[in-house]
Amino acid sequence: MLQTSVISQEANLVTVRMSRRRWNHLQKLEESYKVAASIRKGMKQAEKAPAMSMEEAIEALRAL
Repeated sequence: MLQTSVISQEANLVTVRMSRRRWNHLQKLEESYKVAASIRKGMKQAEKAPAMSMEEAIEALRAL
């Protein structure tokens, strides 16, 4: 199994060597994090939004 190792490191750049499987796993984790952050942001917006009746909510959705 290929170990992750740092090839070079500069002030703003790091080059690493890792297996394709580990890279794909890291990519999936990053995408999951982005989705979770979007959901959390939406939940915070929903908490701050004024309460709506069913009719107001349907009308707001239709306006989208």
